Amino acid sequence: MIYKETYRDLCHGTDIESAEKIKEDGFELRGDDTSWCGKGVYFYDIKNKAWWAAARHCDNIRNETGKKIKPTVLFADVVDINKSRVFDLRVYKDLCSFESYINDVFGEYVFELDDNISAEEKQIVMRAIMIDFYSKKNNKQLVVGCFRQRSQPIYNHAIEFANRLELVFGVEIIYCVKDTSIISNIRQGGVKE
Repeated sequence: MIYKETYRDLCHGTDIESAEKIKEDGFELRGDDTSWCGKGVYFYDIKNKAWWAAARHCDNIRNETGKKIKPTVLFADVVDINKSRVFDLRVYKDLCSFESYINDVFGEYVFELDDNISAEEKQIVMRAIMIDFYSKKNNKQLVVGCFRQRSQPIYNHAIEFANRLELVFGVEIIYCVKDTSIISNIRQGGVKE
């Protein structure tokens, strides 16, 4: 029996011009070794997170080009994907399989990374490289994981408060699509002025 997974209303933050192109031509795989899971199309399951990503993306465009562009959120679905093609880091079995595979392939091998980057950046690069490598070698079309937000002073007070109450704050679920053919029903979720 083949088990299938469905993920609806995944949210992708972008700019209005890119959104029009995506709706017309579909998503393209983007990203690099500093992305959460390497190359892919990134989604959240929380609309506010996607709006945050869209606003940050538009700020970067404005800072680089001087062009003011409006943020937007696209929604999309991943329907009836074969469960064996999903790499879910929240699932114990998948995490153990990933660990075993990486240890078998690399053993005690230490990645040589540029000494000009911080330990946190090295960890992010290592994670992205290993997830991307594992996904390709094991024909995974979708990676799902819970990740801590990167350290940002703006969140420190909230993290301290949450920790005192034993709450989890600053964790986000990331959906990284490695094969754009599984994305369907792309639609726009609005534009912020």
